[in-house]
Amino acid sequence: MPDEFGPAVTALKRKLEEQQQTVNETKKAINMLLKIAGKPPQFVDIEEATGIIRADQFYGKPLATAAQRYLELRGQACQPDEIVRGLLEGGFDFDMLGWKENDRVRSLSISLAKNNVKFHRLKNGTYGLREWYDEDFLRERAAAADGPQSRVKKRQTKGRKAKGPKLLPETKSRPAVDQTAQKEVKATM
Repeated sequence: MPDEFGPAVTALKRKLEEQQQTVNETKKAINMLLKIAGKPPQFVDIEEATGIIRADQFYGKPLATAAQRYLELRGQACQPDEIVRGLLEGGFDFDMLGWKENDRVRSLSISLAKNNVKFHRLKNGTYGLREWYDEDFLRERAAAADGPQSRVKKRQTKGRKAKGPKLLPETKSRPAVDQTAQKEVKATM
């Protein structure tokens, strides 16, 4: 007998995932209000299992792509440890990057901060997609973060060559034996 209910089951599963996401967002909002009130979270399961990530969703994907898709899925800026958990839940292989298990959060933070074309770090330490934020605001914030002193410093160093070790002229850099031999040759002339 052919699987005539397959498409209906797939559609219902998709609808269930959307409903679970809505429920999870409501639970997070409740937890946030409780946190502000100084009370413990009521829904501790919400942070651990989102229920919206497939087990193979990020498998074989580059890090930036996987992180971007996770943030798109969440629809909000997230803490680096939350992104790491989400990527692991979706099958991302951190071992392929050579990252140690206890350095993953730090390494992810560094990678996202370096990729400022795609990602933006907020003051609260969360990362969001740069496209979510007003570009004029981001430029102003970057200029303010640089400050006037760093602009002056950039102007001062612009066009200068990097200083390296000073090399002595060839005659001064020879060993003392060569200098003694040269003196003896000059004395005999």
